[in-house]
Amino acid sequence: MGAFIAKLLLPTVSSLVFLPTASVAAKRGFHLEAMVYFFTMFFATIFHACDGPGLSIICFMRYDVLEYFTVYGTALSMWVTLIALGEFEEPQRSSITMFGVLTIAVRIYQDRLGYGVYSGPIGSAVLILTVKWLQKMKQQRSLYPEKSVYTQQVGPGCCFGALALMLRFYFEEWDYAYVHSFYHLSLAISFVLLLPKNNRFVVKGQSAVKLSWCTLCCCTLSPGSTKEMTEKIVKKKKSQSVWSIPIKKKDKDTPTLPLFHTPSPVKGTNISRLKELNGWK
Repeated sequence: MGAFIAKLLLPTVSSLVFLPTASVAAKRGFHLEAMVYFFTMFFATIFHACDGPGLSIICFMRYDVLEYFTVYGTALSMWVTLIALGEFEEPQRSSITMFGVLTIAVRIYQDRLGYGVYSGPIGSAVLILTVKWLQKMKQQRSLYPEKSVYTQQVGPGCCFGALALMLRFYFEEWDYAYVHSFYHLSLAISFVLLLPKNNRFVVKGQSAVKLSWCTLCCCTLSPGSTKEMTEKIVKKKKSQSVWSIPIKKKDKDTPTLPLFHTPSPVKGTNISRLKELNGWK
């Protein structure tokens, strides 16, 4: 009985594997991608928990709504990961990301179980990446990006992504609990491998923010540390203080009036001698 319950809870527990993926994305400076991974993890966990024994109390939404957001979050995670791999500049990055957000929502609302749910975003993102990389190769007349990107990121990431899709659509009938759990694991590994090692648009000299609730809610202004920002604000306030008196340095050529110095009394002289010195009689 215990093994049966553990088997039913396995897809729920395996959905939490997207949390380390979100943490890695936030550490590398990809906060938007981290928030999407966290979104996927949250709804996937709740969705699979509703199928488990004794956990139906946490189903705060209808079952079909949870299923919709689970599939939507997974497809959107694939989209933002591949777009991040292209390293697009603004406003191209925002426009392409929003295009995927809107089109994926409409596509999944129409059909959330077909192959086009994931093949559409993947195919569109790969086409956009191919066009950009071919343009870069034509301009630079060399391989773009570097060979290490293909061998360390694109190759292994695509292999784990293909494995995840094969488990999802072709092998779930064998044993749903174990196969679907390995599907979650393969997909999370694929996201970590495909995501660039660091965000090149992050300001240099600033460390990335650790994953927190404020980070996920986009409350941080920049990926720099809070301590550095606080020190800059304090220095700025000190320099703009009302009570500080500006001191203007004098130029060397500016004429100045001679200063009056009181004559020091001459020691060893009497009153008659002082009178003679001053011309008194």
